[in-house]
Amino acid sequence: MRGITVETKICLIAPYDEIEILARQVIREMHADIKVYRCPIQEGVSLAKKLKVQGVQVIISRGGTAAAIRSQVDIPLVEIKITGYDVMRAIGPYRNSTETVGIIGFENVVRGCRVICDFWNIPTREFMINGAQSDIDWEDVRDSAQKLIDTNKINLVIGDNVVKRLGLKTSSVQMISSGEESIVQAVLEAQNILAAQDEEKKHTERFRTILNSIHDGVVAVDETGLIDVINPVAKQIFKIKDEQLIGRPIKEILPNTRMDAVLKSGVEETGQLQQCPGGYILTNRIPILIDQVVKGVVATFQEVTRIQDDEQKIRQSLYAKGLIAKYRFSDIICNNDRMKRLIELAKEYSKTNATVLIQGDNGTGKEMFAQSIHVNSARANGPFVAINCSAIPPQLLESELFGYAEGAFTGAKKGGKPGLFELAHRGTIFLDEIGDMNKELQTSLLRVLEERKVMRLGSDTMTPIDVRIIAATNVNLKKQIALGAFRMDLFYRLNVLNLPIPPLRERKDDIPLLVACLITELSRQYNWNHEAFPDAVIPFLLSHDWPGNIRELKNVLERIVLSMQAGQEPVSEVEMIMAEACSCEEPKAEKVFFSGTMHEIKRKAVAVVMQEVGYNKSKAAKILGINRATIENLL
Repeated sequence: MRGITVETKICLIAPYDEIEILARQVIREMHADIKVYRCPIQEGVSLAKKLKVQGVQVIISRGGTAAAIRSQVDIPLVEIKITGYDVMRAIGPYRNSTETVGIIGFENVVRGCRVICDFWNIPTREFMINGAQSDIDWEDVRDSAQKLIDTNKINLVIGDNVVKRLGLKTSSVQMISSGEESIVQAVLEAQNILAAQDEEKKHTERFRTILNSIHDGVVAVDETGLIDVINPVAKQIFKIKDEQLIGRPIKEILPNTRMDAVLKSGVEETGQLQQCPGGYILTNRIPILIDQVVKGVVATFQEVTRIQDDEQKIRQSLYAKGLIAKYRFSDIICNNDRMKRLIELAKEYSKTNATVLIQGDNGTGKEMFAQSIHVNSARANGPFVAINCSAIPPQLLESELFGYAEGAFTGAKKGGKPGLFELAHRGTIFLDEIGDMNKELQTSLLRVLEERKVMRLGSDTMTPIDVRIIAATNVNLKKQIALGAFRMDLFYRLNVLNLPIPPLRERKDDIPLLVACLITELSRQYNWNHEAFPDAVIPFLLSHDWPGNIRELKNVLERIVLSMQAGQEPVSEVEMIMAEACSCEEPKAEKVFFSGTMHEIKRKAVAVVMQEVGYNKSKAAKILGINRATIENLL
């Protein structure tokens, strides 16, 4: 058997010629990749060991050879079983005989013959060979078997190849040969074992690759506290150089991991801070439960410095994309009691995930409140995505909000594009000027609010999202509902939590503080001494109603600073600026609505007149020279 070279993973060791011939025939007919070896029973173990070294994974054999290999070689073994049909075929010709029949062989042979002989009432005497072949004294076996034959005057002996090997003296020997079906079953079983082994190897390699590719340290122990998994990152975190760790007690290798405590309690411990040789780590310890019984513990370890680095990278990435909030509640400057109460209310709102509707005039700081709520919430590390619904045409706003699939329209980006809702996943989306969104988009937004899923344009796949929605408007949405311009169901979906921000004219006690902060900011911008700003200007600022709110205040202050830098007298300059500001205010009676489609222009005209007549349809119809039905259709 020297120089054995094996490419196949299954081999069959035939202990005698007849089974070798039959096996080759069966394997050829099955087109199986199996190599057959003819080997005397006493050399079977030696050959099996050599085949294992050569990479063979499954061995098929029979009788005593199979028993010997199973007991001495650590390799999956499939036995060519002796079936009842094989025994019946050997004993059948003697079933009417009244003479005692001798049954000699290993356990599998003796048991099979005993059942059939008892069924046919054939008198028998048995001699069972026990033990591994290497331990058998064949001379003693021969003598004992011969004595059984002579004592009982047995003329017919039934058995397998071992009977031929013993060379017993008797009138007749009937060999039990394995039939074709026995070999077929053995081959199929061996192939199944090999397939299971290959699948297990794939699973193990996949698991090993995943384990070694993640950035967290992972350690797992069995129910006795012995390590059965540890990845390279865990070794690196704990400065372990020893490679032989599997099977060793966790308390010996990592005494302060508390995995033994979780093994006893069965209670998970997550987000725990732990000190190790390299610094602090964040660890999670999870019990492995099978039928509510603890069968082990798996722990993950993250270096705190790495978490901080990753968080910084995420923030930098979000900032580069503009998906980050800059303002906090501390940035909202106020001295007004109403505003202070509003800030406290907003802080409470930030503790929930409920939708918020912020109402206020332009320039009151609606987005500053929205960003502050996000930063103060559990979603602070997620993206903050803002969009002005009035600044983008309706046909483009839909694709911006919901994204589009590849090929959704001419010019669509290859691979598609995620919408702002997808970009805001695990964070907050701020929908500014929500009152200017058209009815079709309102319907789509309502569906997102109800289902918490989005579908890209041109796609039929729903994408789940986890997004908090904060909406803002500078119009009276209830009036818009009355005019038919805003969906009532969407309003109530948005108006779960409400923040009404007062205009600057209703909190003029904030103006001195706002002026001080804005002048300081402008002085840095223009390299100007803010102490030169005269207090005499403040009364003029307090006398103005500020329709543009803080935005207008900042613009006026910027003009004052630049005029003072140019040598202008501040008070007279302020009087002129304020006079201009007042003259620029839009007359309330003037209504501009000549934009959009003809239907939209008509609808806006009806809405304006309806508002002026207190929503009396009869009066509006008379003014416009149309009937009530036309008004109802337009609304």
